[in-house]
Amino acid sequence: MIKNLVVFCKCQSRKDAPEWIKTARYLEGREDIPSVSLTDLCGWCALSPQRFINLISQASTVLIIACHPRAVKLLLQQAGIADLKKIKFFNLLDNSHEKLFSDHKDFRDLPFRPGKKSENKKYLAGMEQELVSGDHINADPLWPAWYPVIDPDRCNACGQCADFCLFGVYQKTKDKVTVINPQGCKNNCPACARICPRIAIVFPKYAPGGPIGGSDSIDETLELQRQQQDSASILGNDIYQALEQRKMKRRSVIREDVMKEAIRERDEKLGAGSGKDTKKRKVD
Repeated sequence: MIKNLVVFCKCQSRKDAPEWIKTARYLEGREDIPSVSLTDLCGWCALSPQRFINLISQASTVLIIACHPRAVKLLLQQAGIADLKKIKFFNLLDNSHEKLFSDHKDFRDLPFRPGKKSENKKYLAGMEQELVSGDHINADPLWPAWYPVIDPDRCNACGQCADFCLFGVYQKTKDKVTVINPQGCKNNCPACARICPRIAIVFPKYAPGGPIGGSDSIDETLELQRQQQDSASILGNDIYQALEQRKMKRRSVIREDVMKEAIRERDEKLGAGSGKDTKKRKVD
């Protein structure tokens, strides 16, 4: 157990932004600050939540450098991290990297004895190796980790998002809506969040920002007007009929996907069987 740990999200969508580049270079040059850099926090929370939980469990206090704190908190909660008391957040979207450790001086030089940078490096080496071995994002570079998280304090489980989505991202029950298939989400499509009547859906990588991007500031009146306009443009005048049509289309998409998977498995088995026969004939 160490006192403090800095976790920096390189973010696949923002890694080329000036503040992300500066922060990455700064942390790389500071061996006295125990820090780890994740290829993409969204990806880790979706594909390796337990590894991330194991990572932050090694520290008494964790500072996460990423985007909007609301978005990151919802991301962590959706990954199964219920207790956020020991986690601090730094919003790199609205603050400069120079402000980072002036605000969080307690994360500098404290976890290890002064002048013992070699000890810091040795300790972090094992942690970095764990990250590299478990970084599924590196193994799946084609997935940009674009998917929604749900704000449980705002969601009323109406299920409109689940009815609208064609890709099976959501699961709707009587009193809850859950994101069950994040990898099924269509990249850069925030339509479900735009029509959500409770402004309860957040896309951490949503470039325009605002409440859909996870901003803490929500103007309820303006957002209601925006939601009504978006719903009219996306669903038309009869929302219920449009959603019913979307539900029917989703069932068709699911059936088509199931059929494609069945054909793929059949072809693989036939190909494997053909290979075996060929090998047998050659041996004979």
